[in-house]
Amino acid sequence: MPVETIDDPSIYVKPNTKLIDFVWKYISDVNDVPSGIAMLKKSNRKKSNDVLLKLSDINWLNNYLQEYRKTATEKVYLHEILEGVDVILPTPKITPRNPELEARIQKLTAQQNAKEYKAMTKSVDPIRKYLPEETLAYQLKQINRQLIAVVQFVFSVLAAFAFGFIGVELIVGNLDFGFKLLLGIICALVIALAEIYFLAIKLNEGCYEDSPKLRPTKLHEE
Repeated sequence: MPVETIDDPSIYVKPNTKLIDFVWKYISDVNDVPSGIAMLKKSNRKKSNDVLLKLSDINWLNNYLQEYRKTATEKVYLHEILEGVDVILPTPKITPRNPELEARIQKLTAQQNAKEYKAMTKSVDPIRKYLPEETLAYQLKQINRQLIAVVQFVFSVLAAFAFGFIGVELIVGNLDFGFKLLLGIICALVIALAEIYFLAIKLNEGCYEDSPKLRPTKLHEE
């Protein structure tokens, strides 16, 4: 699914019990601390679970611990009080896919899965052992149909070029060679752009169609 840009790229840390207890017990001056640490210090046990710390708060806490270990008898390290915390990463908003496109994708996926299943199980089913699309005649028919579509595309472009190069001159009179050439190229490009769409549909026709159902044949004569 398509995703949108991230509105808030900040990474948040949800404090655990060790971090909360350390802030409550050892950080006394809340005037010079970051907003996240100050909010955690002033909150009670119930509201402290809703406080989220930013990386700047963790960085400040690391610097505070470095100074704290110089005078404290009990050495406390940042990784010890951060053990078990939940890290909340920024996530982009997911744009829901168009319902019509989703239905089309689901349909094509189901048809492709059904085609693969039939090809996988045909060897154990005598009725479907020889699928029409595996015969040489079927393959030649498909190739001929695609070749005809390509040839029609080429002739349409050539006819459009001939109309712009020769036909316009027959209608309006003598024209400069460069101007005729330009008209021919423009007409050919216009027809080519239109024909490419129909050519793509023609070449893709039948790719996801179900193969013709084979009527069961009797294994013995009555």
